[in-house]
Amino acid sequence: MKLSEILAQREKSKESTSTDSTATSVAKKLPTGNIIKVVRTRETPNPGALQYVLNAQVLDNGNKSYTSKSECANDEMALAIFALGDIQSVFIMQNFITVTKTGSTYFGPLKDKVWKTIDRLVKIYPADATAPKIDLDVERFASFSNADKMKAVEMVLDRSIRANLAKDGGGVELKGVEGNTVKILYQGACGSCPTSSTGTLQYIQGQLRQQLDPKLEVKSV
Repeated sequence: MKLSEILAQREKSKESTSTDSTATSVAKKLPTGNIIKVVRTRETPNPGALQYVLNAQVLDNGNKSYTSKSECANDEMALAIFALGDIQSVFIMQNFITVTKTGSTYFGPLKDKVWKTIDRLVKIYPADATAPKIDLDVERFASFSNADKMKAVEMVLDRSIRANLAKDGGGVELKGVEGNTVKILYQGACGSCPTSSTGTLQYIQGQLRQQLDPKLEVKSV
């Protein structure tokens, strides 16, 4: 089956299936008064990470992932969160921001400080350029060029992996494909989650083997 056919089925499925309907309906438009703010926090499988859920969608596609001040560029909110101290990463996607702290201590007062910082500085990010459409016959994955293998893996991550990770405040970035080895980098809550090197990794590997090639191995970098 060609990717175009798979994507068509995926879009049809999206129309008939709704997940986390409350968050989705809130995120589709700006709130009354155009004031974006945190409405609640959610715990994640990573005890060191909290997901701050917003009342509006601030990122239309993709994500923003920072692990230090130097990566934040001109993102005022992310810089301010790191300035609070004891922050390991800031991950922004759709209508949530996941903040991971350093060490294993309880969030304590840091939780409210991050909340207030987000409320004060959060904004809607400009949309990225639309990615080109991919039309690949995945049954021929083994004979693909490296560039096409990357596209195919990205397709599987998009349709089968990223949405599930996002629910727990995390994400995954494809770093490369070398032979049968797929290299990934965890983002957000997944970065230091105890299950990222076991259950999550096995799930991702299983999906890639099932949909692309049974010889694939996944490595976290």
